[in-house]
Amino acid sequence: PPPLLTMADGGGHQVRLHLYDLSQGMARAMSAQLLGKQIDGVWHTGIIAFNQEFYFGGGIQCGVPGGTHFGRPLHVIELGVTHIPREVFDDFIMEISPRFTMHTYNLLRHNCNNFSQEIAHFLVGEGIPQHILDLPDEVMATPFGQQMMPMLAMMDSQMRSASEQGGGSGNGEFGAWTPPPAAAAAAAAHSLAPAAPWAPAPAVPSAPSASTSTPPTAPAATATATAPAAAP
Repeated sequence: PPPLLTMADGGGHQVRLHLYDLSQGMARAMSAQLLGKQIDGVWHTGIIAFNQEFYFGGGIQCGVPGGTHFGRPLHVIELGVTHIPREVFDDFIMEISPRFTMHTYNLLRHNCNNFSQEIAHFLVGEGIPQHILDLPDEVMATPFGQQMMPMLAMMDSQMRSASEQGGGSGNGEFGAWTPPPAAAAAAAAHSLAPAAPWAPAPAVPSAPSASTSTPPTAPAATATATAPAAAP
């Protein structure tokens, strides 16, 4: 596998893009004849950051860079340096994970390259090469591309199956991304916290009206008569 990344100068983390050719060289050799245009590969991509590789293949997967079942990357593209903390990145992955599941995966419209594009934008502010994102439309615009639909559907199914099995190479180096314990606990606590019971606001006593108020009555004095003393 490629060497693990180290922290870049200035304390940031290097971010790279791994490109894998799903056609195993067949696209480069046969695309001009079959499609009428040259295509160098049917690309699968993964983002390398924080010494891990992240990709979408029916679910968000992560593991040791180069440890996927796709083998060694054909190309490695430097995307830049990120200064985003790992904790913030984990929160972002957790936030977008409902949009990148086995059920939302689509080989042509919502695939690993769309995931890599979103992650690259978040980490370095720029996307992956546009020709990778445009490849499905270019292929499907050709007559042969339409004929490839059954094969693409089969590849789509294989990608889903690989993700269900963990997406790894069988040596424990890869598997489905899971949130770190602290982030998962915080999210669970937020979602399970009971709402405060409703209670009516306490009544506020109204001030007495000046026009109707009655001044307090002073207590009446009790007079005690004293009889004059009798003369001796």
